[in-house]
Amino acid sequence: MKKLVPVLVGLGVAMSAAPAFAGEWRLDARACADIREDWRDARENRRDARYDYGYRDRVEDRYDRREDRRDRRMTICPRSAFYYVDDRRGGRGDRWSNYDRRDDWRRDDWRRDERRPRLELRYDHRLRMHYRYDHGRKIYVRG
Repeated sequence: MKKLVPVLVGLGVAMSAAPAFAGEWRLDARACADIREDWRDARENRRDARYDYGYRDRVEDRYDRREDRRDRRMTICPRSAFYYVDDRRGGRGDRWSNYDRRDDWRRDDWRRDERRPRLELRYDHRLRMHYRYDHGRKIYVRG
């Protein structure tokens, strides 16, 4: 009984701290130039790996793989590559589903429940850039 009260209090605090909106921010990988470049490099490496013409080609492949690993370590995407998907549509909305009235969400304070929340970002003091994790990958946000 002594442990039940703190557990219930902690559960009540956790439930009351839940966000009011029910949706999520997603990354449109096609709108991010770094991710598109990684896709092109991977496609070119697969094509190049089919043909092995000797020692110099293998050395060149090794240098290409090293460069690709270095490029994938840091991904920088514009802020416009993120889009908000409202959960009321069951997560089935496309990129512009919540933008039926794109300008109105800024002007109308009386319709707070229809406004999308801000994109939550963290700040990296070493690189002096904002970032966000997407599927375990650290995406730095520009702009």
